[in-house]
Amino acid sequence: MTRKIFETNYRIVFFLVAVILWPSQANQMVGLGSNLEVSVSPAPERIESEALTNSLRQLGRRRYSRLNQGILVESLDGSKILAELNSDVPFNPASVMKLATSLVALDRLGPDYRFHTSVYGDAQVDPLKKALSGNLFLISDGDPVLRPADAQVLSRSLVRGGLRTVDGNLVVVGPFSLNGKFTTQKSAELLRRYLTRSGIRIKGKLQWAPQDSVEVQSKVLLLSHYSKKLKEILWIQNAHSVNEIADRLGDALGGPDVIRQFLIEVAQIEPEEIYVSRPSGLEHNRITARATVKMLRKLYYWLEDHEMKMQDIIPVAGIDEGTMAWRFRNMDCRGGILGKTGTNPSQDGGISSLAGIAYTRDHGPVLYVILNTHGRVMTYRRWQDEFLKNLIEESGGVGEYLSGHEELVNVYSSSAWVPSEYLGTLEPDPVVTKQPVIKKAKAQSRRARRSRRIRT
Repeated sequence: MTRKIFETNYRIVFFLVAVILWPSQANQMVGLGSNLEVSVSPAPERIESEALTNSLRQLGRRRYSRLNQGILVESLDGSKILAELNSDVPFNPASVMKLATSLVALDRLGPDYRFHTSVYGDAQVDPLKKALSGNLFLISDGDPVLRPADAQVLSRSLVRGGLRTVDGNLVVVGPFSLNGKFTTQKSAELLRRYLTRSGIRIKGKLQWAPQDSVEVQSKVLLLSHYSKKLKEILWIQNAHSVNEIADRLGDALGGPDVIRQFLIEVAQIEPEEIYVSRPSGLEHNRITARATVKMLRKLYYWLEDHEMKMQDIIPVAGIDEGTMAWRFRNMDCRGGILGKTGTNPSQDGGISSLAGIAYTRDHGPVLYVILNTHGRVMTYRRWQDEFLKNLIEESGGVGEYLSGHEELVNVYSSSAWVPSEYLGTLEPDPVVTKQPVIKKAKAQSRRARRSRRIRT
């Protein structure tokens, strides 16, 4: 009997101990499991913005629908949302898309990358016949600032090196463009025309080959050409919103699909949030304000990891030249905002976009995106400036003033075509240009005939 009572009491005590200890055991188990799971960031703090409320009221007075606007302003770390409207609705960003092209180019190539265009021959140039036995190759990696003038210099450089005849074909390898409106084929045809005008006869055909399809180790290097650094090209592209640079750069990277896939995989943008039609932002493109903020944040930290700043590729409003030169010039905001504009009056009823960083005293650097559609461009620009100015004032004023771009570089005045060591050993051949034939005007001829009749 006593044994049964002891066993019963033991079970009761065991049960009570298990109940008491179970919560702590459960917490330990959850703690172990949480180490294996991805930590979930807390929801960002939402700050009521009088600046946005008042600015939207102004749009309403102009009968501009809120449904046509996408806005998001976040702190750099994403812990605060200062303003938000339709942030998950895709809009046409116009030239703001150039920032996506910039991010992909920097990640794939590096800020100090120089585009390289070279000329090879199948064999050495015969100094007596001034002929190249075999093909002449132009190998390109897609220099986005190469121009027709560079092709003319190339032709004259080959003539000076002693080349007069190519027995084989002219083969263009890789993405090659001499103008934003020129395809590789048209650029290659123009190059052949310049070679012919310079006195070089090409007996064969014009051919194209994909990049890395030619083994250059078996060829003879004749000329080399290098562009300015990529970061310098990007600054000109973004400050002046040069469409042809962005489109040519995008083609060199692999096209719009490559840019979109990069943003999905690296910037963690949802597929339905982004569509890229042109790397420059021309025509029909789509991105949400939230996706644009993710892209800006990724770009900021990428530059920081490589000891660069946003102002190295994006202009400072009111200070730097370009599309932001005449915006935010008042002393309260001048130097406190970085921005990339987007403008297309012929798409989506009129597009004006602005995205970048504003430096505030209370919240530090904040990432802002404004995607305005279906309205007058100039009206939207004034509205954007007023909204950001009021938002900065609401956030304690400008927290940091930036200086302008340190060095202005003419990316089009790239280096000359440098002859290889082999070509430099050949005896220079002067470039002969035909003197233009000047015809006398008919009026002068008539006066001469009259003077002769008078003398006779």
